[in-house]
Amino acid sequence: MSPASRTPYTMVLPRDDRPSPGERAGVIGPGWSWAAFLTPWAAGRPAPRYRWTLFETAAHAVDDLRRCLDDGVISRRGALCSSVLRKRGAPRELVLCDGADLACVVHEVRSGVHVTDAGDACFARWRKDMEGHRFTIVNAGVPTVW
Repeated sequence: MSPASRTPYTMVLPRDDRPSPGERAGVIGPGWSWAAFLTPWAAGRPAPRYRWTLFETAAHAVDDLRRCLDDGVISRRGALCSSVLRKRGAPRELVLCDGADLACVVHEVRSGVHVTDAGDACFARWRKDMEGHRFTIVNAGVPTVW
């Protein structure tokens, strides 16, 4: 994504405007963040919605993603997706995919890297790796964490 095309209009925020634990100002790493990609298997580039902030740890980023999923600001099946994340072990870089509708990536943002660039790169790697499994993922009918 070019610097000129970066815009906060693609952001996702929790309904409650309290800061999440571990949240800190800035969009240039180091830190952790997450992004949601709508229709992740569609031809071309999916519609990204970024969490335009950094978190201190992967655990903080996962907790913030769960908070936004519980709020319903990302997906109509947000509560179900959130419950899948709650059952997950130690937070780290991950992708939560809800079939054909949504893929959320929790990703590390290395020093000097913009959150959108890190999110796009993480999603692109996952999509390339999972391309051969997409019909299994879509037809599973339940959110899955990779």
